[in-house]
Amino acid sequence: MSQIVKLVASKQPATHALIFLHGLGDSGHGWSFLGQHLQAMDPIAFQSTTFIFPTAPTIGITANGGHPMNAWFDLMEWDPEMRQFDNAGYLKTLNSVVKDYVKHAMDEGIPAENIILGGFSQGAAIALGSAISLPWKLGGFISLSGFISCHKELFVKLDKDLHNKDTPIFHGHGDADPVVAVSRGMGSLDWIIGTYGFQKAEFHTYKGLQHSADEQELRDVYQFVKKCWNL
Repeated sequence: MSQIVKLVASKQPATHALIFLHGLGDSGHGWSFLGQHLQAMDPIAFQSTTFIFPTAPTIGITANGGHPMNAWFDLMEWDPEMRQFDNAGYLKTLNSVVKDYVKHAMDEGIPAENIILGGFSQGAAIALGSAISLPWKLGGFISLSGFISCHKELFVKLDKDLHNKDTPIFHGHGDADPVVAVSRGMGSLDWIIGTYGFQKAEFHTYKGLQHSADEQELRDVYQFVKKCWNL
């Protein structure tokens, strides 16, 4: 497993876990504020929650002239519609890395239904794909400024049983995002709903927000997590 920033539950043993994957060029530390933010908003509700922020491996990024960056898969070009997709790298992360993180949390005694998997940008793309591919039913999925490759053949090699068809999915996206177009995010969520029949996927648009998160989106994430876990 790669380097991980972990905010350990203040009340042990931990009963819940939120695993969150960063975007291109970032690290687990870059999103660890999310755990701190949720804990500050409601210390009692999240006292038994462990927050896990992994760091992606360093690979050469095609869109960046081959310069190495932390990434869950390669970025082929700087295109807000993400028309080119690194299928091999994406599948590698889905098939091994993410499963390892979830399985590790389960091995530490946290039930699958008490685990939420989320991510930002590239990390969100992995979270959305995991909703299709994971062999366990989780408590929820969070996609912030995310996207997915809308080609069903990409997923035929993954787990054939859809375990998370009725698992809640939250997708938040700024309508001024210059990196991943809001239309790409909306189209991605529409595609997984239409193709796989997800029943509890919701899309939230944030006016004026670029490729980042703002206070309103974080409040909505907070409400989503509490609802998933009935906190």
